[in-house]
Amino acid sequence: MLNADLADRLAAARQQLVEIWKDPRIKSLARQYAGDPDVADDALQSAYYAVVRVKHLDQVENLRAYFCRVLIRQVHRERGQLRAALVADFDRLAEERQGAVGCHRTSPASFQDAVCTSLQAWSWLKRLFDERDCLLAAVPARSADPGRYRAVIFTGAEQILRGGLNGDASEADMNDTFRASYPEYFQQPGIALNTCDQRLHRARMDVRVVLQRVVSQDELSESTASRWRRAPWPAPVRNSA
Repeated sequence: MLNADLADRLAAARQQLVEIWKDPRIKSLARQYAGDPDVADDALQSAYYAVVRVKHLDQVENLRAYFCRVLIRQVHRERGQLRAALVADFDRLAEERQGAVGCHRTSPASFQDAVCTSLQAWSWLKRLFDERDCLLAAVPARSADPGRYRAVIFTGAEQILRGGLNGDASEADMNDTFRASYPEYFQQPGIALNTCDQRLHRARMDVRVVLQRVVSQDELSESTASRWRRAPWPAPVRNSA
């Protein structure tokens, strides 16, 4: 009987995953981040296969938000922004870049700065996940489903850290993520448009608070700080107290 119940729950979760994967809003979100329909389609496919293989899929608290997080990660990976090789084989990449300077007139200093920025971003991401439970607990329970709302805010913070340093994250992008991940709250039928706008604004502020708990002022190098200044999001500053 227990095995039958487990099979039913797993089948239901997989069916929900298919519906999420086919949702036009999810496809629009993928294209928004990818900037290319082919890249978006590849990322959607990769995200689906990654999630469907998750052990205990039926126990994922917010499958839609989880899928969006995996999807955004896959988009960045498809676009070559998650460069694990940059960390694993810095010397080889540096030499290749140096060798291309004569042809492309690319400054070696700029490449080194990008490497430092990438390494710092990985450090912040690790801290974000290491402190996940505490960060989630600190997010206000603004909706009828606090766990789902908090998961969406955490996804937003991760998204900013992955894309913001490269100028890829914007308020419009974040709003799309909120709506796609939790449409029942951010696009609740029957409520005033002004109320939806206020909810989006509060959610963006909640993301900013999470970032402030993760990133400290002294970790923002001059080059990194300038990138944040050019972005529409305020530079996150971690309270050192």
